[in-house]
Amino acid sequence: MHVRSALCAGFLAACLLASANVSSAAVLHQFTTTDANVPPNDDGYDPAVVTVTKAANVNAPASGAELQAGAIGLVRFFNTEWAGFSVSSNNGAAVDNTTEFATGYLTWTVSAQPGSVLNPSSLDFNSARGGGDPATQVRGFRLYAAANGAPINFTDTPALTVANETGTRTAPVARSLDLSGAAFQGVNSITFRYYPLSPANGNTMDFSGMTLNGEVVVPEPAAASLIGLAGVTFLRRRRR
Repeated sequence: MHVRSALCAGFLAACLLASANVSSAAVLHQFTTTDANVPPNDDGYDPAVVTVTKAANVNAPASGAELQAGAIGLVRFFNTEWAGFSVSSNNGAAVDNTTEFATGYLTWTVSAQPGSVLNPSSLDFNSARGGGDPATQVRGFRLYAAANGAPINFTDTPALTVANETGTRTAPVARSLDLSGAAFQGVNSITFRYYPLSPANGNTMDFSGMTLNGEVVVPEPAAASLIGLAGVTFLRRRRR
């Protein structure tokens, strides 16, 4: 009986492996920008110079205009003065309460199209401070991540926290958020929230080259039928 169960379980695992058609695309979603510091866009956001890349079978912001719509309560979200994004909010140097947590962030969601799932590996980007000496002025950011539409709460632990950024626009720091853990594998979607933290509204936190890496897995219908058949066979043997 135990041998039959083990054989059925092994067959199910083999079917699962056979059913997965893994895309070769390493980049699931990416957004970059050039310096838009050209009048009349010398102090604002220009979606026309934002380049968005997304893999097949993926839903995500597909243009600079869609990306701009993800700014919730930011004082500024713009792409001027350097080839990256600058964001500022009224959060101050920390998110201290639920009121602050409800505003002042950039958010975007990457999801798999129906019949597919995501296996993210990392979120990579470069980070910088818009100005100020890190020895005398604290500027940082928090980054949250949630899978499958789960809410992001004030009590959650950030996926990545930089208390006081040392990178500058001319020498940004390369950041990588590891998403290879089980919590983010085989998911339908993943949502990010980026909170800039700075002493005053005019002070910015900056980033460039935001890139979500990973794979899209597309189950094949024929193999899915085999899995269903294997499951029925397994149940029948257990009942005997």
